[in-house]
Amino acid sequence: MRIFLRYQDQITVIFFLVFFFGFIFFFSVSLKEWNQEQEKVYRFLVDPNTATAEELQTLPGIGEKLAEEIIVHREIEGPFNDHHEIMNIKGIGVKKLDTVKPYLYDLPLVTSNRSINE
Repeated sequence: MRIFLRYQDQITVIFFLVFFFGFIFFFSVSLKEWNQEQEKVYRFLVDPNTATAEELQTLPGIGEKLAEEIIVHREIEGPFNDHHEIMNIKGIGVKKLDTVKPYLYDLPLVTSNRSINE
């Protein structure tokens, strides 16, 4: 029986193989954990009908002025029935609404007491 490597060389090759696969395993596990931590998304929800100015300012793209305008608008016009009603406020367009919408509670649909036949 012929062996290609001496005993000491076989031990060295085995040592490097174990080290190499251990290295790959360690970094693949730690990279998965690192990626999972990076993918965590911390979300909060704000109700535009009851939120204070400070709470509204936590929304992306909503500053002090827009927060005050939202509050004034809902005091004058009443609560928002749909997210698209927020676009009635000067300074809030489609882009800003799309940015803010994931952070807003779902608003109830507008309901009417009138029958369909009226």
